[in-house]
Amino acid sequence: MEFILYLLKVNIALVLFYGVYHILFQQDTFFQGRRLALWTIICISFLYPTIDFTRQLIVRQPLKDILEAAHISVYSLPEIIITENTNAPVNFLPQALLVIYILVSVLLLVRLLFQIGAVRVKLRHADKKVLFGQTVYESFGIETPFSFFHWIVLDFSRYSPTELQEILLHETAHVQQKHSMDMVGAEFMCILCWFNPFAWLLKTEIRMNLEFLADRSVLSSGCEAEHYQLHLLRLSYPKAAAKITNNFNVSLLKKRIFMMNKKQTSHRSRWKFALILPVVAMLLFFNSTFQTKAMPTHEMNSQPNLSTAQDEPIVKDSVQIYSLVDIRPQFPGGDVALMNWLAENIVYPKESAEKGVQGRVILQFVVNPDGSIGDIEVLKSLDPLCDNEGIRVVSVMPKWTPGELDGKPVSVYFMLPIMFQLQPVEKPAK
Repeated sequence: MEFILYLLKVNIALVLFYGVYHILFQQDTFFQGRRLALWTIICISFLYPTIDFTRQLIVRQPLKDILEAAHISVYSLPEIIITENTNAPVNFLPQALLVIYILVSVLLLVRLLFQIGAVRVKLRHADKKVLFGQTVYESFGIETPFSFFHWIVLDFSRYSPTELQEILLHETAHVQQKHSMDMVGAEFMCILCWFNPFAWLLKTEIRMNLEFLADRSVLSSGCEAEHYQLHLLRLSYPKAAAKITNNFNVSLLKKRIFMMNKKQTSHRSRWKFALILPVVAMLLFFNSTFQTKAMPTHEMNSQPNLSTAQDEPIVKDSVQIYSLVDIRPQFPGGDVALMNWLAENIVYPKESAEKGVQGRVILQFVVNPDGSIGDIEVLKSLDPLCDNEGIRVVSVMPKWTPGELDGKPVSVYFMLPIMFQLQPVEKPAK
C-alpha cells in the first residue's frame, strides 16, 4: 500500500511539472537549460515523496526518554500491552493493482532489453570504419542513421559526402553530450510510470530537446540551415532503428525546423527556471500534510502533554498534587500485581480492533491521600473507544497504599502507558 501511495505522489508531481514545463519552457531556445530542467523535475518527482518534514519534527522516543529529555520527574508505570486477534476483512484490491503494475512494468523492461539487444545485433553485423576522422559502424540496408552511447551506425551508400558530414555532426553531438543516458533514463521513467500519459509526454519532450541540441551543433559548425532542413525532410519517413536510440530523422520534424529558424530567446527570460521552486515547495507541503493526515494517531501524538507533571506541586481544588514524594504510592501487591490486574481487566474494544486501530494511550491519574484514584486524564489519545477503556479500568482500581511526603499522606501523580496491539489471526493447521 505504501508503494502505491508513493507512485501516486510521483505521478501527481509529473503531471504538475509537465504543465509547468509546457507553459513556461516549450517555446524558448534554452535547450541546455531545458535539459537540466527536465531531469531536475523528474528527479524531484521521484524523491519528494521520501521527504517528510512532519516526521522529522515529531520525536518518536520511548516515554522514559521523553521524560528525561524534558527534565520531568514523574512516576510512570511499566507499559501494559493489550493484544487482540482481528478478523477484519482483507482488501485485496491494492495487491491486485500492484500485481498488474509489476507485470506491465516487467513487460516494458523486457521490451527495453530487447531494443538494446537489437542495437547490439546491428553492431555485431556492422563494419567498423572511420568517417571524417570519426569511428562509425557501416550497416548495409539500415534505413535510418542512429547513435547509441558511443556507437554511430549508418549506411554510407545512401548519402552524398555532404549529407554524410551533416549526419556525422548530428550523431556526434548526441555521442559527445551523452544523450543516450537521457533516453535510457526516460525509458525507465515510463517503465515505472507507464499508466501516466504525462510520463510518456515528458519522454517525448526529452527526446525532442535532444534533437534540438544536436541540430544546434550541426548549424553551429557552419552547415547551411536550408540544405540541412531539406536533408531532414528527405529522411523523415523511414522507420527508426529502435526507440531507445537517437535517430537522425526523429519524428516531429516540423518543431525541429521551427526551432532552427526561431530567434534566440533573450537571456532575461532565464528567470522562468526559478518558478520550479514554488512547485517543489508546494509538493513538499502536500507530502507533509498528506503524511500528517495519513499518519496513525499513535505517531502523531508521540509526545504526551506533560504540562501537569512538574516537580513543584499542582494545586487543584485547594489540594496539592505532587509528582515526587518521599514514599511513592503502591498498588496492593506491587507493580507486578498491578500489571496482572490491568491485563485481566482491560478489554480491547471490538470496534477499534475491527477498524485496525492500534497504538498507545497514555493516562495520567492521581493517587489520593486515602489511596483512591482520581483526576484521570488522557495525555495521549489513540481513539475514543480505547481512551475510554483505559479510563474505565483505571477508575475501578482497588485502593492503593498512599504516598507520603514529610511523613504525611499526599496526592501523587502517576502515568500509565497502555499499548493496544493487534495480532494476525493464526490459521489452524490442516
